[in-house]
Amino acid sequence: MRRLKSVATTLLILCLASAAAPASAQEHHKDQKHKPRKSTVDLPAVLWRDPGDISARNLFYGAGGREDAPDPRGTFIFDKEDMEGTSPKFNVKDANGVEWRVKLGAEPQCETAATRLLWAAGYFVDEDYYLPELRVEGLPKLRRGRKFVTEGGIVHRARLKRKTHGIKKIGNWDWFQNPFVSSKELNGLRVMMVLMNNWDLKEINNAIDVVDGEQRYVVSDLGASFGKTGNSITRSKGDLKGYKE
Repeated sequence: MRRLKSVATTLLILCLASAAAPASAQEHHKDQKHKPRKSTVDLPAVLWRDPGDISARNLFYGAGGREDAPDPRGTFIFDKEDMEGTSPKFNVKDANGVEWRVKLGAEPQCETAATRLLWAAGYFVDEDYYLPELRVEGLPKLRRGRKFVTEGGIVHRARLKRKTHGIKKIGNWDWFQNPFVSSKELNGLRVMMVLMNNWDLKEINNAIDVVDGEQRYVVSDLGASFGKTGNSITRSKGDLKGYKE
């Protein structure tokens, strides 16, 4: 266990060192193609921002902080089920009208932890939170994930992603064709993917979001992290024993 912690610490230090010198998208591979709309093409593209003193960051609540966290004792209202992807998902609203995407299965815990590490290293992430259980009113018989629901609309082991106003997704980005190829920021992000053993690196899992007048390049799905290395049959996610090995 000490050896694992030592390796993880070393990799995190290497990542931060590799991302220490910020570089804008205007300075790296202007001819690289990504998919922003014409109305946003002139906005600066950003992958990483100096996190400052990491020890001062609250890694329990992450990017959204305690103020944006869902109320674990609150009641959520069912909206609709989402059949995309491999994990069971559905949308809810809380008592304040905030919209959340609930994810069940093998990914909630590991994805929430992964966002904390990326955010600590200075990368942009979604506002994800993990709840051992939550109560959902009007919850129908789900087509996927029924085993995570018990009587009274109690949903167990869920990741909640907050829908934040002011963020507009305009496309996806590819690991080999983006404005940051060969930059220290992108190499640092690659180190983080290795550290967390995130093996699902498809383009669809990378989002370009417009926020505050800039294009932010985000790894928006980190659910295939902290598992066992292997092929499509033997690899795993959210598997602490497999990850340690």
